[in-house]
Amino acid sequence: MFKLLLVCTLCAITFTACEKQKQAATEVGAIPKQMMDKATEDLNNAQAPAAERLKSADSIDAPENVEK
Repeated sequence: MFKLLLVCTLCAITFTACEKQKQAATEVGAIPKQMMDKATEDLNNAQAPAAERLKSADSIDAPENVEK
């Protein structure tokens, strides 16, 4: 009877530990995605001023519409 109780207790502890590890693995797995999202956001923020400068430079260099 004691052996059965010991085995059941060990199984319960093992299952609990597996659930905690599964949750930790999910949290650790989300970190690379968060890093990629942050890097993408930083790149987009860095490219925005350059795109504005190119747009304004194109509007300055573009010939005006003149009717003949």
